[in-house]
Amino acid sequence: MKASRSEPEPGTGTGLIESNLVLHGMHCESCARIIERTVARHEGARVKSIDTANNRVVIESRRGQLQKIRDELREKGYQLLLPGEKAADGFEAGSLQRGIVFLKSMVLNARGFEVEHALMRRALGAVAVVLAAQAVLYALVFSRIPGFLNTYWSVTILTAVSVAAFLFAYYHSNAFRKSSSCMTGMMTGMTFGMAGGFLIGAFVGATNGMFLGSIVGMLTGMSLGYVTGRSCGVMGVMEGMMGGLMAGTMGAMLSAMLIYDRLVPFLFILTATEAIILAAYSYMLYKEFGNMRPGDMKASGSEFAVLALAMNLVLTVVYVYGPKTGYVLGV
Repeated sequence: MKASRSEPEPGTGTGLIESNLVLHGMHCESCARIIERTVARHEGARVKSIDTANNRVVIESRRGQLQKIRDELREKGYQLLLPGEKAADGFEAGSLQRGIVFLKSMVLNARGFEVEHALMRRALGAVAVVLAAQAVLYALVFSRIPGFLNTYWSVTILTAVSVAAFLFAYYHSNAFRKSSSCMTGMMTGMTFGMAGGFLIGAFVGATNGMFLGSIVGMLTGMSLGYVTGRSCGVMGVMEGMMGGLMAGTMGAMLSAMLIYDRLVPFLFILTATEAIILAAYSYMLYKEFGNMRPGDMKASGSEFAVLALAMNLVLTVVYVYGPKTGYVLGV
């Protein structure tokens, strides 16, 4: 594995150095776009060529810039190898380490992740607002319902977290909607349709029974699939709505089957699993398009919280006042 650096030709006066290096962790054209954008953030620096088949990149930069470029690429899961340097573990395609680096950068507000970090704070703030509102509702209204806390405490908490997670993923995906390929659009519609339909179907199935759980799960999943999948036209819409149709009924069915077999622990496990899937989806968007930019933030903190609160209140009304059939939580 060889790498070379060549000084600019005499008389050019550019002060730039051309580096032909191995880039470990590069796998596809999406990687190439991320690398090009990262290098271009440094004044005067640019990628002259990328060979994804042989994992080589030619970078033109000023003296002293290459190390900074290396550090930024490493934060994104790529290792730019200097002559004689060996590749480290954790940069392979599908490596868990790459996903951990992404999540860590977002949580710790690393350079380049400021917008994602702000969106994450909006999601956490929305959870706090929703739970505070639910506490007020309980004190004013729901405390009069016998056994309310015993029946609804789990779905109240899980719905607040789930809605915030889906809103985070939605606003993240919406930032790249115009530039999404058909394949990405179909994946988006299917992910939201299936994940949302299954989760809400399971929640309503637990509190109201399989019939209403199936109806609400289908409507939720199909609506999410339509809204998020339409970026690539009818194919994305079909993928999303079909995913929501199937997942909505399956979520309700599982709750009905588990009603006497540790249903509440299952709902927590299900929610955690869905959160992992949404995190992986956000990582996919990051790999495809790179970081969000300030102009990509489409909702203020108050708008995010109001939307989350409205969605939670609608579902709470369904849980508490919707018709109940068969065996459900609290019965």
